[in-house]
Amino acid sequence: MGTGDGTKTKFGNLNHGGFWRDEAEWPIQRTQFQTLFMHKDGSLDSFESMQHDSSLTYTFDPDDPVPTIGGQLVGMFEIIPPEEGGFDTNNVPAFMDQWTHARNNLREVVAAGGWHQKEGPQWSNAKKPYKLLKERPDVLAFETDPLEDDIEVTGEVIAKLWISSTAVDTDFTVKLVDVYPPSEDYPEGYHLNLVDTIRRARYRDSWTDPEFLTPGQPVEISIALWPTANVFKKGHRIRIDVSSSNFPRFDVNPNTGDEVGRHTKMVKAINTVHTSSKFASRVIVPIIPSED
Repeated sequence: MGTGDGTKTKFGNLNHGGFWRDEAEWPIQRTQFQTLFMHKDGSLDSFESMQHDSSLTYTFDPDDPVPTIGGQLVGMFEIIPPEEGGFDTNNVPAFMDQWTHARNNLREVVAAGGWHQKEGPQWSNAKKPYKLLKERPDVLAFETDPLEDDIEVTGEVIAKLWISSTAVDTDFTVKLVDVYPPSEDYPEGYHLNLVDTIRRARYRDSWTDPEFLTPGQPVEISIALWPTANVFKKGHRIRIDVSSSNFPRFDVNPNTGDEVGRHTKMVKAINTVHTSSKFASRVIVPIIPSED
C-alpha cells in the first residue's frame, strides 16, 4: 500500500494506492529491522533516551473510551429496522432465505478500513468538539520527523512498552499511522490508520496464567501488530499511537481486576508509558530496503 498520489478521488476517498507483489519467503529475508525509540516530547527516532527519569502519563476513563475510527472490523453491522425502511422480520419472501434477506438490509455501525483519525458524528462514542485522536489527552502519539526518502514497511511491527499503572489491570493499545502532510485536498493532512491491536496487562506474559500489575511498578509488555505492507512516502511521518481503549472494536477494561465480563463497577486508571534510558519504550519496524 501507499503508492498512490494522496489526492482525493471522485468518490471523496484518499488515493493511498498500492499493488500486489510476490515474494519467495515469509518473513522476507532481506528485511532490515530498525528500532525507533519513543520520547517524552512525542518524537520517534533511532536514538535512545539520555534521560534517567522520563515518562508520559494519562488518565484512562472507561466511561469515555477512545472511539474506533476504522480498522480491522468484523460484524459491526445492524439490521435496518422496519420504521427506518428495513424489512418486516415477520414477512420473509419465499424466494430467498432469511439470511440473504437480512444481509440485503444491513448497514454499518462502525465503518471498517482506513480513515482520517479524527472524531466525527459518524463514529460511535465521539463527542464534540470533534478532535484529531492525537489531540485527546488519553492518546500518546509518537511520530518521526518528515521522512527524507520513501520507506517500505512490510511485516510485523512490534511495540515494546515499559508501562505502569495505578490499576492492577488495564489495557494498552497500539496503532500504526501513516501521517500525510497538509495538501490542497487535505489542509490538515491525513492521518491514515494502517493496523492496530490491544494487550490486556494481566495477559502480558501468558494467556493462561494471568498476572496482575503491582500499582506504580514498571513492567515491559510486548505488543505485535498484525503484518502490514506500506510505503511511507517522502515527506510523510511514521506515527505510533498508544492508549488504553479503542471502542467498540475492543471491549473496555474496567481497571478493577475483576473476572473478565463479570465486573460490577469501573474505575479510572492513571497509566504511564516510560521513555527513559532505563525503561526505554520502543517499536521495532521491519523495513524492506530499496532496490534502487
